[in-house]
Amino acid sequence: MKILFLEAAKQYVLGLPSGFEKAGCQVKVLNDINEAELEKTLTEFQPDLAVTTGWTKIHSGRKLGILHSLLKKYKIKHAYWATEDPRWREEWSLYYIESTRPDYIFTIDRASVSYYQDLGYSAHHLTWACNPEFHKPGEHKEQFSCDIAVVATAGVKWKSFRKKSVQILLKPLIEKGYNVAIWGERWGKVDPQIIGFNVPSELLRSKLPYLDTNDVYSSAKIVLGFQNTFTELNSRTFEVLGARGFLLGPFTAAIKETFIPGKHLACSGSPEETLELVDYYLAHEEERKMIALAGQQEVYKHHTYRHRAEEILKVVRNSSV
Repeated sequence: MKILFLEAAKQYVLGLPSGFEKAGCQVKVLNDINEAELEKTLTEFQPDLAVTTGWTKIHSGRKLGILHSLLKKYKIKHAYWATEDPRWREEWSLYYIESTRPDYIFTIDRASVSYYQDLGYSAHHLTWACNPEFHKPGEHKEQFSCDIAVVATAGVKWKSFRKKSVQILLKPLIEKGYNVAIWGERWGKVDPQIIGFNVPSELLRSKLPYLDTNDVYSSAKIVLGFQNTFTELNSRTFEVLGARGFLLGPFTAAIKETFIPGKHLACSGSPEETLELVDYYLAHEEERKMIALAGQQEVYKHHTYRHRAEEILKVVRNSSV
């Protein structure tokens, strides 16, 4: 099958395309929605399926109109992966879907499947994953060395489970003066009245290029993994484990369903437990490394983008759409 993948953001370009290739597909990636370039690609490459994802800089209203028009003109099936659900489902995902009318919707939020199905769409659950060719141990670099690393964008409204995550994981460590380093946007603008604690400016590092993330995961002793919902896993869960980082996350139904806490990663259910776990694993390096290795082996075995690509292909091949 020929797959046309349209996206510019590295997180996506380094994900599903490799998975489709490993599943035996011929893949072409376009990094923008340019009318002339897209039409030329559709006529010359003649894809069987166009795959789009997320909410990124290439998704202006005008470009979405071009995408819908040309895919319809050349009768190309379109699969959209809604990675902003459920937080931005009505504000973004639904707008994207109504603008482009994809034949298949894949969403990271299983509760959103029925929402889209009720609107008449072919909708399916598809979680994040890792790409073993990219998500692998990086270099240990002094500039990224720390006991505890945070690689995340701070929330805007903090209305999701993400707020609870930072209160369980980050708040006690900051208040007790642990060696924490934070990479990501908006942390300098966080309102302590909303999240319940101050984030000292001396802990803040720069925005981290996606290509440098593995180096942070390999340089930090512990990586905090916030979650946006109690029932789903975010992308960084699989990426940190793929890079053989030691991940400490909140104890959620999704983590319990997918991994074994204490074997593949560490999980905390309270601020007090976070302090206990951090103290223990900082003092037990070999055990920390064993868990990180087991976590990597688990995602490489069950949660790669080849697995996700094969899930998409199965739906498309078995569909009457």
